Amino acid sequence: MKNLLNYSKLWSLFLGLSLLMFTACDDGEEEEPTPEPTATFTFSPDAPEVGEEITFTSTSENANSFSWSFGDGNTATGENATHTYESAGEYTVTLVATGEGGNVTVDETVTVSEPEPQADPVEIYFADNTGDVFTMQKISGLGLETTIETAFETTGYTIQVFYDENNGKIYYSDDDNGQVVRVNPDGTEQEIVAEGIAGPRGLAVNDDATQLFVADRGADEILSFDLSTGEKTVLYDSTAMATAIEGAEFMPEAFLPEGLTFHNGELFFTCVDFDAETLWRASADGSSVERLLDYGDAGFGYSVIVDTENDVLIFDDADTNNLLTSAFDGSGISEVVGTDDYTYGIGIDYVTSKLYWSTRDGSVKRANRDGSEVETLVSADEGRTNRGLVVVPTN
Repeated sequence: MKNLLNYSKLWSLFLGLSLLMFTACDDGEEEEPTPEPTATFTFSPDAPEVGEEITFTSTSENANSFSWSFGDGNTATGENATHTYESAGEYTVTLVATGEGGNVTVDETVTVSEPEPQADPVEIYFADNTGDVFTMQKISGLGLETTIETAFETTGYTIQVFYDENNGKIYYSDDDNGQVVRVNPDGTEQEIVAEGIAGPRGLAVNDDATQLFVADRGADEILSFDLSTGEKTVLYDSTAMATAIEGAEFMPEAFLPEGLTFHNGELFFTCVDFDAETLWRASADGSSVERLLDYGDAGFGYSVIVDTENDVLIFDDADTNNLLTSAFDGSGISEVVGTDDYTYGIGIDYVTSKLYWSTRDGSVKRANRDGSEVETLVSADEGRTNRGLVVVPTN
């Protein structure tokens, strides 16, 4: 009987241990369910415009790969993506988030609008010598509502204007007082930077704005001024220019330099006296001068600038009332646009690819860089005396 009881106890113990082991094994075989991914995303800016880059950021969970469709035929992969729309409208952006637990899709609508119209990023300054008060006029709001207002009064009758974009300064030649004045575009900080000039015309500065170059029509000279000391140097006089064309069929009695510009250590200037025309090139250190074009090539003119984007010169031919262009060696002359009168100021807006000019008849005009689509910004007025012009960027 005692053995039977012991056997019964052993059997009960065996059954208990077996049940415990079975339960332990069963617990070890149960696996956690794989979580399904979620698909969500944000985008910025939330009110994008055409041409504006949009950043899409996945905020999905339990996902390790991402596929984007932007609703305009373009796609991308990666947790984050960027996209730009070329047209306004509503676009359905789809994100497929994939993980070990499967894949999930979410759609969001992105509304893209046309950008608000913006004025061209330039203002145009031109010298107005009408009446007894001489002023610098400013044209702004181009492309929207154009306005013309007086920017500031000048110290005298202004012929040529130059803008130093690196330092944000306007220079103008005061023919009444034989001086050059430098000023901020808003008219503040006017200061005389060169004086004792017989007839100041074209202006330019070197690359670091330490030297001012002036075409002195009154003295038949090309001058240089040290802007830190005001010291004047005659780079070229009428004798030097006459020597440069020695042997010409007709020698000029004077040269009358007018327009002037600086580029890569060289000066380019125009002369308007008989037999001294048209375009000249000289070293900015005073070491050499030559006539590139004569009257038979391009008439005569009052202004010249460098198109730094296309590496060419643009200058006026007052004989035919056209703006011309050529290479720096005078080759490849071609007509850009008709001007209707003598041109005293030329400027370029490289952002909108527009060419501007101011003419003797009182008008200010612009056209595309190829001369197409001419627009009149200031109508011709026989009572107004316009001269130099510059383009001043606003941003």
